Amino acid sequence: MDKKNVISIIKRVLFFLFILVMIGIVIYIIKRYETEGEKTLPFNIEKILIVSNVDGQKNEDGQNIWNIKLTQFNDVYIYIKKDDSNDNEVTIKNITLDNFNIQNGPTKGELKLYRPTGELENLYTYSEQDYLNSNLVFKGSKIDDLKNLEIGNSGGVMAFRTAIENLGNYTSNEDTEIVYDGSLLQKIGITFENIKFDLGMDITIQTSDNVSYKGTINLNFPAGDIITNGSSNIEITDFSNIVFKRVNKK
Repeated sequence: MDKKNVISIIKRVLFFLFILVMIGIVIYIIKRYETEGEKTLPFNIEKILIVSNVDGQKNEDGQNIWNIKLTQFNDVYIYIKKDDSNDNEVTIKNITLDNFNIQNGPTKGELKLYRPTGELENLYTYSEQDYLNSNLVFKGSKIDDLKNLEIGNSGGVMAFRTAIENLGNYTSNEDTEIVYDGSLLQKIGITFENIKFDLGMDITIQTSDNVSYKGTINLNFPAGDIITNGSSNIEITDFSNIVFKRVNKK
């Protein structure tokens, strides 16, 4: 084999090795992106606040002073903030919450999901449809307006409520007043195990330059043992388990 052929073979081998290395790098980048997602986002989840309690609706009853149809609810507030290190002038176009997925659902009552329909002092009227099999789209606006599903386009808060309805009726002729909290559930035999559940959902942040970032949020309800404590709330600030990926480009 002459020198020219040897050089040709070496070149082909080196080219083949180069192709293998490049393929390996591409595969590594893809797998790393699948695991870690976007490193920097123009907007991030700052915190999620969950407030859990019980409310009720009075039934007409000529025999009992109190006859209350009980509902356990969890109010969820998702706070979005702009990344301070990002100098891009993009704003929020809209944020979509969808693909609601119930895991280990409650064993009592009927679980529903509601959007805000009223003012801050009375956000939920239960007059709208159940959004559990639908989606919620918060449009970017100058300021937050939960009633109209609007969020500040430079960051703000979104909200929704999960409600376990038809848990039962509390009747009494002895109580002089009623405190609406988890103790009412205990009085009708509802346990914490009956009302706990897990909820997964996708969140998609679309910016003004038409780039969308999608991640999955998993939450546990209620926020605490409201049967024992009456009511509870929790503030979540660790979102290291949420991986955001681009779902479209400009």
